[in-house]
Amino acid sequence: MTAATPTVRRTRGPIVGRIVVWVVFAALFAYMTVQSVGNLVTVSQSVRAFNEFLGTTSGGDTLARSTPWVWLVLDIAIAPIAFAVALWVSRRARLAVTVGVFVLAFAAAGALWLDLQLFVPRLLDF
Repeated sequence: MTAATPTVRRTRGPIVGRIVVWVVFAALFAYMTVQSVGNLVTVSQSVRAFNEFLGTTSGGDTLARSTPWVWLVLDIAIAPIAFAVALWVSRRARLAVTVGVFVLAFAAAGALWLDLQLFVPRLLDF
């Protein structure tokens, strides 16, 4: 006969804490993504308006600018990629490690995101 193995109950505390961390950082990364989409809309409209203005002047077509789509799309992709990587890295980690990974991911994504926020307008230099 086999002996019955005792059932070990796991506490729900650590998983609830990790879910709270995931939700908080999902909101922060979502805010970063929304700001990037707003930047894409604003920059593309500004470039279009500038180019239309130049089209009304004589010889202004040579000064026309193109929209930096690669940088704007990269700006949007930073936050979701950082969140997905942090989620994947911390999927089996303790709560303290999960918090550390997400803080690090948010700081790295924020630094890159802010660099692009400052870099894109310099590409245009109206």
